Amino acid sequence: MNVTETDLAIASALYPVMVECARQSPPRKLTYGQLLAEAQRRFPENEAVLRAIPISLGRRLDVVRMFLNEHALPDLTSLVVNADTGEVGSAFGADPVHVREQVAAFDWGTVSEEFDLHIDGLRKEAAARSRPKRKRDEAKNLMSAHYQQHRAALPKGIDAHRELIIELLVDGLSVEDAFEAAASEVRKKAST
Repeated sequence: MNVTETDLAIASALYPVMVECARQSPPRKLTYGQLLAEAQRRFPENEAVLRAIPISLGRRLDVVRMFLNEHALPDLTSLVVNADTGEVGSAFGADPVHVREQVAAFDWGTVSEEFDLHIDGLRKEAAARSRPKRKRDEAKNLMSAHYQQHRAALPKGIDAHRELIIELLVDGLSVEDAFEAAASEVRKKAST
């Protein structure tokens, strides 16, 4: 799934609402509209959430589900139900009552930081996909100019990572980030 910044902004607002509902006894079910309204109330500065509509939340819940699946956690999205039926859709694929019991029994405070890190990682992936690629000659010229200008401040041995720097520049990384990645490699080798 190609995750967009909008997906991430909305998912990061939906997650804490669902976690709070999971902590209630019994866990509180929300319709898509109620979930969005609560997220909009809590995050009035989040433009993506303010512009969202309930029908588009499925894709954003998939972002949350990616995190849950990656960490083998109970499916919080079992708390989000259809307004007409009061239950999850047939595509949910599991017994929602049993899943909600698992959701209620789990200590969600233990993974709040992990969710934030997951969102940050997805943001970096999305940014990497949107970076303009460079031709190898352009990357070599950027590398050379930066090296000449900052040679005295660069760690000894960074020149051994010339190909890594060029590859990162071709992939669209900034010159500073490419050199920092190479400097990190130098530090790793020095510590072993």
